[in-house]
Amino acid sequence: MSDKTVLVLGGGVGGLVASNVLKSKLGRRVNVKLVDQKKVFQFPPSYPWLMIGKRRPEQVQKDLGLLRKKDVEVFNSVVLSIDIKRSMVKTDKEDISFDYLIIALGADYAPETIPGFSEHSRHIYNLESALRFKDAIENFEEGVIAIGISRLPYKCPAAPYEVALLLDDYFRKKGVRRKINFEFFSPEGIPLAAVGQDIGRTVLEFLRSKEINIRMPMKITEVRQKELSFENGETLPFNLLFCVPPHRAPQPVVDAGLVDGSGWIPVNPKTLETKHGGVYAVGDVTVLPTPNGYMPFLPKAGVFAHGQAEVVAHNISVEIKGRGKVKEWDGQGSCFLEVGQGKSAFVKGWFLAEPKPEIEFHMPGRVWHMQKFIFEKYWMHHWF
Repeated sequence: MSDKTVLVLGGGVGGLVASNVLKSKLGRRVNVKLVDQKKVFQFPPSYPWLMIGKRRPEQVQKDLGLLRKKDVEVFNSVVLSIDIKRSMVKTDKEDISFDYLIIALGADYAPETIPGFSEHSRHIYNLESALRFKDAIENFEEGVIAIGISRLPYKCPAAPYEVALLLDDYFRKKGVRRKINFEFFSPEGIPLAAVGQDIGRTVLEFLRSKEINIRMPMKITEVRQKELSFENGETLPFNLLFCVPPHRAPQPVVDAGLVDGSGWIPVNPKTLETKHGGVYAVGDVTVLPTPNGYMPFLPKAGVFAHGQAEVVAHNISVEIKGRGKVKEWDGQGSCFLEVGQGKSAFVKGWFLAEPKPEIEFHMPGRVWHMQKFIFEKYWMHHWF
C-alpha cells in the first residue's frame, strides 16, 4: 500500500472523476479513499428525462461500490467534520486521515430558509424529488404550473428552463396544453446570464414561443398552499409549483472555516487549491471569480467539476511521482438545453478567457439531443 492517501469527499461528478484519474495515473502508488453518504452515483443531467418518463431510475444511477474493482476504497458514510490542522476527516462511522484532500461535496439544499417551500414546492434536483414530480405531472391536466428559481446561485443553470420547455412539450403530446397556463419566475434579470445577454434573450424567445409567461426579475419570499409571494409585493396563484431550492455549502466545510463571505469555498481558479496546501475543492462547493467580474462568479455545473477534478488529480499525481508537468484548468464547459420535440440547444464556453468568456451557442437540433444521449451513455459506463 502507498504511504500517500488522497481522501475524496463526495461521490458525484467531481469525486468520481478525481478517484478514477488518480488510480489510472498512480495505481498502487496512492491510496484513494472516497466518502459519500449515498451508496450510488446518480446522473443529474438525466433528471429532466426521468421527470417525463423517458428514463427509469436504474438507468441513471450506478453502485459506487463498483469503484472497488479499481482499487478505490469506498466509504458509505456521512462527513461530520474536517480538521485541516490534523489532516483528519470525521465521519459518522470512523475518522479518516489524509495526505491530500479533494472536497467534492457539492451543494446542499436549504428549503427551510423560505417559509412554506418544503410543504408546497417540488423540484428535480435529486432523483427522489424528480420521481415525485413525475408522479405529480402524470395526474395534472388543468390549471397553473409555476416554474422558477428561488435563489442564486444554483447548480445546472439550464435545468429550470429545460423543465419549462419539456413540460410544454409533454402536455402538448397529452393533448391538454391549452388548459394549462405556465408562469416562469426568477430573480435573474435574464436567463443564463453567465453565457451572455444575447443567448439569454434567445432563451426568453424559446419560452415566449411556447406561450410561457415570464416574470423576471422576481424573488420569492414565501410559499403558501397554491400561492407564491414575491419580494416586490406581488403574488402568483398556482396549482402545481416547480422551484429550484435555495443552495448552500455543506455544513462541515463551513465549520472548518473553508468558506468566504460568498458562503462557498474560494480556490485558485487555475489549480483549484484552497488556502491550505494539499487541500483542493472542485465543483459546486467552490466559488470562482471570472475575468473582470463578467458574471461575477462561475456558474455551478457538473461539467466544471469534471474538468477541475481531472486537473487536480493530474497535479497530485505529478507531485507524488516527482516528475511531469502540472496543468492549469482553462475554464472550459458546455451544456445542453433540451427544448422538447426531440431537440436540444448546445452551449460551449471558455469561462476564464481574457478579457471575457468566449461562448458558442448552437440552436436547437436533433443532433444535439443525440449528443446528450451519447454523453449520458458515456458517463454511465466509462467511469465504472
